[in-house]
Amino acid sequence: MAVTSTNVSASVAVCYQLPDGIKSVTRQYSDLKIAATDADVYDVVSGPTGIATLQDLTVIAVQRRDINELENV
Repeated sequence: MAVTSTNVSASVAVCYQLPDGIKSVTRQYSDLKIAATDADVYDVVSGPTGIATLQDLTVIAVQRRDINELENV
């Protein structure tokens, strides 16, 4: 049985540390271009002019979330 995987969508999730130091909050941004490289996604989030610079909270994780469709061929 051969299975092919096709990437159909992607998003990026940014995890922030709350000021209490215990809890965190995650914000997800959808409609990420499938062709975007991991380095480009990280730069848009945590680069010198990235999304993280608009927050007072500390970024603790950047997660790329890909959705793949599996098909039996």
